[in-house]
Amino acid sequence: MKIRVLGAGWYGAHIGLALREKGHDVEVHESADHVFAGASGSNPARLHEGFHYPRSRLTRAFCQDHKARFLKAYGHLTRAVPINIYAIAAKDSLIDFGTYTQVLKSEVDLVSIHDPREFGLQNVEGAVLTGERHIIIRLAREYFTAALGPVLKLNTPAGSSEDTVWDWTIDCTFCALDRVDVDRYEPCITGILGGPVNTAVTIMDGPFPSLYPWDEMYGLNSLTSAKYTPLDRCSSWLDAKKVLEATTQAQARGRVQEMFDQLVLFWPDVAKLYSIVDWKFGIRAMPRSAAAARTVDVVRIGDRLIRIRAGKIDAVFQAQLLVEEIIDSDKDRIS
Repeated sequence: MKIRVLGAGWYGAHIGLALREKGHDVEVHESADHVFAGASGSNPARLHEGFHYPRSRLTRAFCQDHKARFLKAYGHLTRAVPINIYAIAAKDSLIDFGTYTQVLKSEVDLVSIHDPREFGLQNVEGAVLTGERHIIIRLAREYFTAALGPVLKLNTPAGSSEDTVWDWTIDCTFCALDRVDVDRYEPCITGILGGPVNTAVTIMDGPFPSLYPWDEMYGLNSLTSAKYTPLDRCSSWLDAKKVLEATTQAQARGRVQEMFDQLVLFWPDVAKLYSIVDWKFGIRAMPRSAAAARTVDVVRIGDRLIRIRAGKIDAVFQAQLLVEEIIDSDKDRIS
């Protein structure tokens, strides 16, 4: 079949490669001049095992189910994090430390930290060490650019989803073209810090910060915050884009500084070891759900369009399976 994939982020690049390997005639269309130009290149890329989602059993199950397959396919794009800490805030957390460990201990390997102060932490109820890995965006961008080769069409706008040249169009733009099952669009900022890349500190569970390695080669880390990363809540992707375009350099630095100061409250060493060097913008589509779930949605729209609302990175395999099921079930129409 002739299949057009819109968007060359994690979902578009992976699904484009997978469908090409199935023998389909595939093109991956990206409106920017490089892959991973949107959310895939601006968000912290951790290979989740479930520690981030104590309030969503379904999300944890997907993370754990997909981990082995992701490592087999893309393990060369990941790195271990020597000291990877998840800590529960002493105040204002949506879950207490005892419940957190009780929920997770039967599902994943974790090591409780006897005294978080030994790791420089304060204002936390408890903490654990995990074996979660992180994904290096630079390596992923290089890999998919080479792997897609001539199939990748950069600087190519989406065009009409009703274009009959294509048997199927698969929208992997993170709902930039429609808002089916999307509650809101969040224009987001991720801080980039220079400093040691051997430690990750994630404060749970609520409006708290997270420091995570970004790229060891350049000594860079990502800094996000459930409170400060979203710059606004918008009703459309275009409105979110306008927010990012209107954000000044001073405003961006000020927001990253707020994240930085927030992390200092829990891990004072960050003020001694790290400095703000850059930031990245992105837009994420949030689901119509009051739960903490971050699963992937794959929806067929009409005869020729499949729309994907991305979940975690490792869920690209779940999305691929659902896309293939839709395509295979409709072979009679194409033939």
